[in-house]
Amino acid sequence: MTGEGRLATVLQVLPALGAAGGVERGTVEIAGAVVQAGGRALVASAGGPLVHDLARVGAEHVDLPLDSKNPVTMWRNIDRLAQVIRDEKVDIVHARSRAPAWSARAAAKRTGAHFVTTFHGTYGAGNHLKRVYNSVMTRGERV
Repeated sequence: MTGEGRLATVLQVLPALGAAGGVERGTVEIAGAVVQAGGRALVASAGGPLVHDLARVGAEHVDLPLDSKNPVTMWRNIDRLAQVIRDEKVDIVHARSRAPAWSARAAAKRTGAHFVTTFHGTYGAGNHLKRVYNSVMTRGERV
């Protein structure tokens, strides 16, 4: 429950909802669990075949260009996600991938929403820039 006496609204953020990936299937499963527990589940992504599965479990999809690693698009996604967080009264932002996690973290910080992450595997860290890019996945309140 939130401080307002309502069950939490959770926004999961990932690049896209492709059909085969474990990240995508896990996103649908978590969304279904949130809905089953009485909360509200939102998923922001660039879309894909599993959007229909979200609807089937009672979750809602927000179509945003989160599959882009273009810095300008990532910067614009901060405003887009912050607007969704405010409009939909999102309590928890759950990032599942690095590129959208940077935008999601900034939007959560801007709006006061909680920010959590899930690692779905290890990332290569061959140079300093790559380590900085990967580090967003360790910056959630819960990882």
